[in-house]
Amino acid sequence: MNAVLQPIDTTPGFAPWSGSPALGPAPGLDAAAARRYCAARAAGHYENFPVLAAPFSRAQREALAAVYAFARTADDFADEPAFEGRRERLLDGWELELRRCFAGEAEHPVFVALRESIPRFGYEARPFLDLLSAFRQDARVRRYATFDEVLDYCRRSANPVGRLVLRTLGVDDPRRGAWSDRLCTALQLANFWQDLSVDLPRDRLYVPLADLARYEVPLEAVLARRVVPGVAEVLRLQLDRTAALFADAVPLVASIGWPGRAYLAAVWLGGRTVLALTRALGTDVLRHRPALGAREGLCWAGRMLRRRRGGAPS
Repeated sequence: MNAVLQPIDTTPGFAPWSGSPALGPAPGLDAAAARRYCAARAAGHYENFPVLAAPFSRAQREALAAVYAFARTADDFADEPAFEGRRERLLDGWELELRRCFAGEAEHPVFVALRESIPRFGYEARPFLDLLSAFRQDARVRRYATFDEVLDYCRRSANPVGRLVLRTLGVDDPRRGAWSDRLCTALQLANFWQDLSVDLPRDRLYVPLADLARYEVPLEAVLARRVVPGVAEVLRLQLDRTAALFADAVPLVASIGWPGRAYLAAVWLGGRTVLALTRALGTDVLRHRPALGAREGLCWAGRMLRRRRGGAPS
C-alpha cells in the first residue's frame, strides 16, 4: 500500500490557516489540541456526524472525527454561501494540504489529527481524493441527466466515508466493501430526497432529468416546487430505488462484530427512518423537510438496542 502522495503543481493563492473562524485556528497546535478541534467540529455542526457517541475506542472516535472534519470543511467550501467565488481555490488548497499530510507534513489541526490516524488504521489517499472530486462537482453541477450519473456522484461523495469507517473497524475485504457502498449510496440518496425543499431554492436537483422526462414532468414545475401530474410517480421511483439499496446493504450489519455492528445498525435504521418519513410526506416533500423528531428517535434507539448483539436490522 502506497499511502504517500506526490505534491501536485497547484498554486492555491491563499493562506488558509490564518485563524479564520471558517477554517479554524492558526498553525502551532499540538496533536491533542488538534484532536479536540476535530471532535468539536464533529459535535458542533448542524449536520452532525454520530461518531462521538459511537461505542468505539477512543482512537477510533478520534480518527473518525478527523475524517469528518476533513470532509465537513471541504463540503462547506463547496456549498456554503460565504465561500462563493473562491470555492475551487479553497478546494485546491485543501487537496494540497491533504497531499502534504500523506507525505508526513501537517499544519492545520484537521491534518495534524488525520496524520496520526493514517498509519494506525491504514488509511489510503484515494477515498479522500474521491471526496474532494465530489465536492468540486457540487461546486459546478446542479443537474443530473440520468440515475447512473447520480450513482457516480454517490460513489465519490458517500461511499469513501463508508470505506474509511470499515478501515477504522479493521475491515478491508471486497464483499463487505460492496455492501458498505450500497449502504452509503442509500444514505446519500435518502438525504437528497429529504432535502428537496432545501436544495430546490438553491437551484440544485438530484432527481434525474431522464425520470422527469419519462413521466412528462416539466423541470420548471419541480424547481418552482409545484405539484403537477407525474411528480408523485417520479418521487416514488427515487424512494423505491433507495429502499432497494438499503435492502442490499442488510448483510453488512450482521457481518461486523461488536461494536461496529451497533453503529452500523443505528446508521442503517436511521437512514431507513428518514426514508420512511420522506415517503410519508409524499409530494409535500417539495416544500417541507421531514425531520427525525423525538418520537421517531426513541423508536429508532429502541430498535437499535434490541439488535445490539443480534443480527441484521429489519
